Amino acid sequence: MEFWIPIMLGLVQGITEFLPISSSGHLVLLEHFCGLEGDFLFLNVLLHVATLFAVILYYRKTIWHLITHPLCQMNKYLVIATIPAVIFVVLLGGIVDTVLSSITFVGIGFLLTAVFLTVAVIMSKRTTTPSQLNYKNVLVMGVSQAFAVFPGLSRSGTTLAFGLTAGIERQTALDFSFLMSIPIIFASLVYQLIFADFSTIFIDINLIGTIIAFVTAFFSALLGLILMKKVVKNINLIYFVPYLIILGFLTMIFA
Repeated sequence: MEFWIPIMLGLVQGITEFLPISSSGHLVLLEHFCGLEGDFLFLNVLLHVATLFAVILYYRKTIWHLITHPLCQMNKYLVIATIPAVIFVVLLGGIVDTVLSSITFVGIGFLLTAVFLTVAVIMSKRTTTPSQLNYKNVLVMGVSQAFAVFPGLSRSGTTLAFGLTAGIERQTALDFSFLMSIPIIFASLVYQLIFADFSTIFIDINLIGTIIAFVTAFFSALLGLILMKKVVKNINLIYFVPYLIILGFLTMIFA
């Protein structure tokens, strides 16, 4: 593996992980249109670990509270929100990996994310009294996270969009969306490691490039978290829609 490949993948993964534009979709496009070949499983695992560390660092006070108060209401909400994605991956994970990860489906995922964001912006404007988290709207966000396993369908964008559509206050929905990512990213790491072929996973790995990619993914993911917080607070999510629409159609045209 050439030196620049893991660094570029780390940068793309980190920046796009928490913005509503789909990190998995961008990685699939990058690997496809740049003609990148090889088994990127080990690198993908490391990049997910880097983004996981970024979330843990950013929400370290909240996470410490959750650890020291295991029976608190927020932990119950996180369990409810995680169950749909786990069930979905167990039942349909193979289909996602083999069929729906094609470039055409990635383009469709970009377009669906644009639709979800548009609907969320419209619905949130009609919500005069935003609600706090409850079992019903948490389950809605959990189900949306399950569908967001498809490449091109942004996890952060989809869960935030459905949270806003369910009437949750903007910052509350965003914070919960990010906290939801912790168990699902961890679960995806376990899933990938369980089914990994360790006889080939470390072949053709550029050690220095991979280390730099990890660091790049960590800091760019941290930057993505900060940017997304500012976007939700000060900027309309609709500004991401034109980018997703253009990218979606271009992806499908040139697939």
